Amino acid sequence: MAPVDLDIGCRCGRFGAVLKDVSPRMGSHVQCHCTDCQTAARVLGAEEQLLPRGGSDIFQTTPAHLQITKGEEHLACLRLSPKGLMRWYAGCCDTPLFNCLPHTKLAFVGIWVPAMQGAEVAKAIGKVIAVVRTQDAPMGAERLRDYGFNRAGFQVLARHFSALMRGQVKQTPLFDTAGAPVVTPRVLTKEERKSATP
Repeated sequence: MAPVDLDIGCRCGRFGAVLKDVSPRMGSHVQCHCTDCQTAARVLGAEEQLLPRGGSDIFQTTPAHLQITKGEEHLACLRLSPKGLMRWYAGCCDTPLFNCLPHTKLAFVGIWVPAMQGAEVAKAIGKVIAVVRTQDAPMGAERLRDYGFNRAGFQVLARHFSALMRGQVKQTPLFDTAGAPVVTPRVLTKEERKSATP
């Protein structure tokens, strides 16, 4: 399909972004059942947006495709530990939005699929190519199995090197030109993390 622009929004409508030129070729649709993703959703009160058995639905791409269109003052960031993944959310209503590494050395961002809006989302992001960390999923009737980890990892690296060739590695609305996050992350205490861990 031809690439499309997809709107990204929070639950209350105060924050908005757009992901440009989306197609299955410019990203990887993955699902992660890890304990950390489940914990972050619980901290933000977003458990209802998880897939059955605690899965997070994520579209991985490069941050140069991401633009914030409104409510930048509501952008917030959560880390489960001082060295944890950066999990961006809309502070106005605690909607999960993006995740990324704590630096701009790798051109990578994961977009929270439930925050994507419009009838074209499913077609634009394509089928799921990887399901990971199913050993952390809560018990349930649905049968789960891991697959596609290596494929998804290869695609992350391929997109990074493509962004490198285009001079786009450090193009991101989540970090400033010096490589610092645009907002100071909230880091959970050990007690907060323990109480939210499923």
